[in-house]
This record gives sequence, structure tokens and C-alpha cells, in this order.
Amino acid sequence: MTGSACATLVVFILAVATPWGAPPPVVALIGKGVIDSALLDRSGLTGNICQAGAPANCVPKAIFSGFGSDITYTGHDNVFIAASARGPFDGLTDVPFLDRVHFLHITMSAGNINTRLLDTRFLKNEFGKTFVGAAGAFDVNSDVATLRLDPEGIRVGPNGHFYISDEYGPYIFEFNR
Repeated sequence: MTGSACATLVVFILAVATPWGAPPPVVALIGKGVIDSALLDRSGLTGNICQAGAPANCVPKAIFSGFGSDITYTGHDNVFIAASARGPFDGLTDVPFLDRVHFLHITMSAGNINTRLLDTRFLKNEFGKTFVGAAGAFDVNSDVATLRLDPEGIRVGPNGHFYISDEYGPYIFEFNR
């Protein structure tokens, strides 16, 4: 392809993809919400989970944090679903962090986003074992023994099931509610 043909192709592609004369679209912040980092989830877990190799650096097992990797609207009322990432301390913990999802009621008023935690549920595989955030919870020879999951994206399907992308895989998992 000649240089002028190449330039013409690029201009054509840009002309199709960009409305000439229109200002670029703006994505503007319209609201903000703060979630207390000391808030506990509704898992019912008690006790602490500590950083591996640092027994004095601990947080509650039911810590409600790290869910910002993924959140999506369920399609009902103002209820959203969010999954926690692989857990505190980048998943390097003394006991495995149990992967979970949170159901949230989210509203906005005068630019303030208000969040109320409705429920927390553990993510289990087809054998009833709870997924964990530990990278080492992987067995190349056994699906039952492989429990590692690092949720990074979530979407709700038309049947109400939700899909979570796994950063470790990469995989996509389907869960029922």
C-alpha cells in the first residue's frame, strides 16, 4: 500500500469513527460515596486474618473492603452486587481469605452516594467448597482441590445468574444466587 493510500485509509477510519465538528464526549463525576474501611460484612465470620509472616498485622475476617474491583447492577430496585478481590494483604494471608459477594442497596442524593450492605454470600465451586484468594490454592490435577479465585469483574445475566472473571485464570465463572 502506498503512503497516500495508507493516509487515506486512516482518514476514512477516523471519519467513520469520529463525528466531525462535534466536541468530544465528557465523562464527569456526578457523585461520590465513602465506605467505612472498618465496616464488617454480613458473612458471620469472627476472628482475624493476618498477613503471612507478619502475625501482628491483622484485620477482621469479615472485613468489608476490597470489593471495588467489580460491581454491577442486578436489575432490581437499587440493588447492586460486588465481589471482594482476593483478600487483604494481596491474598498473602495466614489463613485463606474466603471469596464472597456482597449485595448492596445504593442510592444517590445531591451528589452523595449512599450504600447499605444487604447481604454477604460465599462463592462456592460445584463441589460445595468455598473459593479462596490464595494463589497457591491451585492443583493442576484436581478441579476439586483448585479453589483459588481473584474476582476482577462481575455481570448479572438475564437469568439472574452472575458471571465473575478471574484474574488468576483467566477464567469466567457462572454462579447462581
